[in-house]
Amino acid sequence: MIETNSIVVNKPHKPTKLHRRIKKEYKEATNQEIWEGVRDNFIFGFLGAILVVFIATRTDIAVLIGYIVYYFFMGRIVNRPKYVTELGKLIVFPIPSALGAFVGYKLSITIIDLIQTYL
Repeated sequence: MIETNSIVVNKPHKPTKLHRRIKKEYKEATNQEIWEGVRDNFIFGFLGAILVVFIATRTDIAVLIGYIVYYFFMGRIVNRPKYVTELGKLIVFPIPSALGAFVGYKLSITIIDLIQTYL
């Protein structure tokens, strides 16, 4: 920290080895690779979260539909290559998955209402 006239200014920190590695991996990856990973992980988190709410609310038809969709999508997740880069392990997998889970949690009651209304 640098203190000037009783104003504290944080000195910019030097990027760590991990930050440099993630930047390098980002530059080497194609936009399509990154966005496919983000999309798939978001959907995976979303489907997992709505299933929890469907089960907790004991909405049988929603649970059945949720499991069918979840396991169809699970085939895509299981059969993709494993993340071996720090970019994949620390950003592309956990962040979209958590965001998808949160959105699924928030929208699940609305989805239950739609399923009950139209089925």
